[in-house]
Amino acid sequence: MSTMSPEDIRSKVEEHGRIQPWNHNYSLPGGIETRPGEQRSHGKNLIKIERLKPLFEIIGLQGKNVLDVGCNEGFFSFFMAEKGATVQGIDIDTHRVDKAKFIKSVKGTANVQFDVVDIYCERFRAMPHADLCLCLGFLHRVPDPFSAVAALVEKTDMIVFEWKALKFGPHDDAFAYFSPKGIDHKDYYGTEYWLLSYAALERVLQRLGFAYFHRVDDPRQRRAILVAGRKPHAIFERPHAVIGGGRIMALLRHTKRYVRTMWGVLTGRINA
Repeated sequence: MSTMSPEDIRSKVEEHGRIQPWNHNYSLPGGIETRPGEQRSHGKNLIKIERLKPLFEIIGLQGKNVLDVGCNEGFFSFFMAEKGATVQGIDIDTHRVDKAKFIKSVKGTANVQFDVVDIYCERFRAMPHADLCLCLGFLHRVPDPFSAVAALVEKTDMIVFEWKALKFGPHDDAFAYFSPKGIDHKDYYGTEYWLLSYAALERVLQRLGFAYFHRVDDPRQRRAILVAGRKPHAIFERPHAVIGGGRIMALLRHTKRYVRTMWGVLTGRINA
């Protein structure tokens, strides 16, 4: 652990927050939180980790080499490192990586590293093969998801995706919807582009040699989770998981979302 005083930690948290607002909420020594307040969205780190924990238990993290792509401020990298993995977190946003490195200086975690790396550059292509790749909140933030996924599958045989998905019906149609939102100039790398359905992402992965999938769906949220693999694993022997109401309720909820989406497209009033 760091020898920094709570006053010094608080000062650094505030300094980083002035440069760029914190995304992940960390609980640090002295009762300091980086983003205090209740979290409700599935896109927030404290809720997202609870959805991921059962998957990590089945996959197993102890002794694994993990690549956390789009690691943001490193919350999930630290979680995996604390479970025994050796983690390399990468992000294209320098400020977020700086915050992750600051948290590392506070925690003193040895088996995690952070760096600014673009997945399309030669440096990424030269990185070693990983046992597992984590890809959270990333897929809907790249203009060309096919090229991004193609780069990822060269680095691993298993990927955990979590993204803002286009969800409706039984997910058997491979749809992609381009977000009407503009570029966020204050958070450029947080800009939203394509929203893919489960089936759309799976078809991309199948073209790239992945054949095994496990879906985790909560029809109350747009956020989807997909574990994808090139090789058999115990997690792919489990049926797809539906959280919050069962499969019939999931179908009803997604059908309602589909009708709303189609009506918005037809009337020009779609609101993603």
